[in-house]
Amino acid sequence: MTDKQCLRGNGKKKCSCCDIKSNVIDINQYRRWRTGQHIRRKLAEFADSDVFLDELETARVTYFSVIDPEMVDEKDDFLLERFAEWFIFDYRIRGRSVLNYFAMTAGLTGDEEYLLEKWRRTRSSVYQVLRVDEHGNIELRDLIRVKETTVRDRHVACELEPGQLLFIRVLPLGGEQEFSTGGLVLPGYCKDYVLDRIKVDAELYWSKYSRRGSWNTYLRDRAHVLNAMIIETSFLWDLPEGNTEAGEILAMEGLADTDRSTSELFLNYFYERWINEPMDLLNGKTPLEAYKTRSGREKLHKLLKALEKVENDDGEPHLDLPSMWRILSTSQFETGSVPAGDGGVSELIRDGLSKMGYRKQHVNSAMEIWQRFKNLARPSCKKPGAWAAAVIYTLAKSQGNGKVSQNELAHMFNVSASAVSNNYSSIRRTLQLDG
Repeated sequence: MTDKQCLRGNGKKKCSCCDIKSNVIDINQYRRWRTGQHIRRKLAEFADSDVFLDELETARVTYFSVIDPEMVDEKDDFLLERFAEWFIFDYRIRGRSVLNYFAMTAGLTGDEEYLLEKWRRTRSSVYQVLRVDEHGNIELRDLIRVKETTVRDRHVACELEPGQLLFIRVLPLGGEQEFSTGGLVLPGYCKDYVLDRIKVDAELYWSKYSRRGSWNTYLRDRAHVLNAMIIETSFLWDLPEGNTEAGEILAMEGLADTDRSTSELFLNYFYERWINEPMDLLNGKTPLEAYKTRSGREKLHKLLKALEKVENDDGEPHLDLPSMWRILSTSQFETGSVPAGDGGVSELIRDGLSKMGYRKQHVNSAMEIWQRFKNLARPSCKKPGAWAAAVIYTLAKSQGNGKVSQNELAHMFNVSASAVSNNYSSIRRTLQLDG
């Protein structure tokens, strides 16, 4: 007999989530679900009212400004849905969320008030899928707040596998849970990389205050930043096979979560990214820039020592700090002098612009950008093609040329688009250029 297809219409074979018996639900749970759906509709209408019009635009800029425009389309329905959820649950307007204002003015029933109070405490977090059973139950572990929960969603269960990571919000509905909106999915081998970036970001976030705060507060205030970070990670995971770095990553996509070689790819990427990020604790300088001076090295040493105290669940330090310090100390920045050469970046810039049909004055402008950046940031030129592509992209952006893309330049110089994106961000920050 021919295998039947899944009722979702996704072309897959019929699975346990399509079992007719699994469609039988408890009537009380159904009523709670209906209440939840009713609140969702009213919340969306409330957030869309004219009173929030100015705040909505401010929130939109805040949300999308931290996401690399090369990675996303602000008009994408999925991203807009996630933005709307963030605006309602996490964005603060005079200290309160839209959900709080809704609860104060909506005239809710007792059941609705109870449910809304539960929702007010929810946060988007990083979950790992532990198990998926034949009834559509998805057992999850919150990797940030270290607790487990179960969501019952037969449709989503068809698409998930144990080990995968989800960045999503879970909403309580009586005795059960449901996903608030679509989530971002990552392979399990991204776990160490994602947790390391979050824990470092949290330490820097808490360092601005006199005491260490709660994870709930951090997840609320940094939700849009974490969203951008997960998108960036998914982009790194999903790069086309033509890119050098992508080939290594995709080749390991099917490996078990415990395979360290894959995690190390992401961790190395994180270390390189982290030491080039400007930080308030270093007076707006990157760790590489701070390392040039004695006072900067002292601040950097204190920062790394503070981060060293942060531990994983198993009690082991979550960062290989000796490796990070070694990267800093061996990067030719200790003497404070600019390396004699630039690894061929200048020549690649000239050749690239020539092939693209740019005139001599444009080449001179690009070289000026590169020289100014090189003198200020003293970058390591281990991947000259990535720097050449980033400089050309900077020139194109400064001229308002939207036809030149990072992906196109990455292909031209045989480097990854993520490397071009990272270098462009570094140039833009260092030279204080408009996005």
